[in-house]
Amino acid sequence: MIIAHISDLHCGRSWMFKEDFLEKAVKLVKKLDPDLTIVTGDLTDWGLKSEFEQALHYLDMLNEPYYTVPGNHDARHEGFKVFESLWKRPSRLFVQEHENLLLAGLDSSEPDIDEGHVGRDQTEWLGKQLEDAQSDYLPIVFLHHHLVPVPNTGRERNVLVDSGEVLIKLFDYGIPLVLTGHKHTPWVWNLNGLIVSTAGTVSCERTAIPNSFNVIEIDGGEVTISKQILAEDRQEKIYSGKISRPAIQSG
Repeated sequence: MIIAHISDLHCGRSWMFKEDFLEKAVKLVKKLDPDLTIVTGDLTDWGLKSEFEQALHYLDMLNEPYYTVPGNHDARHEGFKVFESLWKRPSRLFVQEHENLLLAGLDSSEPDIDEGHVGRDQTEWLGKQLEDAQSDYLPIVFLHHHLVPVPNTGRERNVLVDSGEVLIKLFDYGIPLVLTGHKHTPWVWNLNGLIVSTAGTVSCERTAIPNSFNVIEIDGGEVTISKQILAEDRQEKIYSGKISRPAIQSG
């Protein structure tokens, strides 16, 4: 199973949006031919309809299927309403089966607020979905905001305001892998078996490191995560280890 994980497109007219890098990323993802692509938000810079349409133009070039959730930039200027109206696939909050995976997309965005928030309703909903799912599915949760601080990215004032509550629920529900974006810096944490993987930005100038996306390979009980560096046209492994679904602890 190969998953392409892209994030933080920031489509728009700002000088920070690098359309040529987004074009290259799409070509590389298509060449990779993953089983699915996950997009962890900030498709736009200001949440405008024209920006969403630009993002959709490029994402629709990808090999199907792909799944996405909104980021804080997508919720600006009532962009969350545009997000829902334009998307042709599950959006904002959903669970989707894909082969032996159970994909759970959470919406951590709040209108016109950069900080993320998931809330009890979403985490309780997620637990119910997991309890109803077949036990042999491997669940993957994805959302925009990072759950834990990423090194060398400054003060973590934009981490989820309820990250502690979300993390303990993910542990209780036996989630083995969480995908996030937001900080424009690829990084992977292993927190007692919970793998938290953050992707960089594919097409925003607002980063001090090379633009990239992540490639996740799951083979049996093993997972390898690499970053695809766009400018150098190469992959660099950033994590490898075991992956499994622990028994659900909460009742």
